[in-house]
Amino acid sequence: MASLLIIRRGRDVIGQCDELCYDAKHSKCVCRACGGSNHGIGYEAAVENTRRLVAEWDQPGEIELADAVQNLTLFPLPQETP
Repeated sequence: MASLLIIRRGRDVIGQCDELCYDAKHSKCVCRACGGSNHGIGYEAAVENTRRLVAEWDQPGEIELADAVQNLTLFPLPQETP
């Protein structure tokens, strides 16, 4: 099972978007990570959708990804310049 988004508060996982969301067959979305945007759309579409979602979050003035999202290699953060 691949998790596309993992939302953490400290060490606690408070939301996770995985195959229970993007491969869902039920009508109600319970994913606290994507907010329903990946519900039932399948893995490939959810990957593309999640990339767009993360890019939106990474705009100036928005939340810092490192503080709220466990970053997967699928979504690399920009390298810091010295």
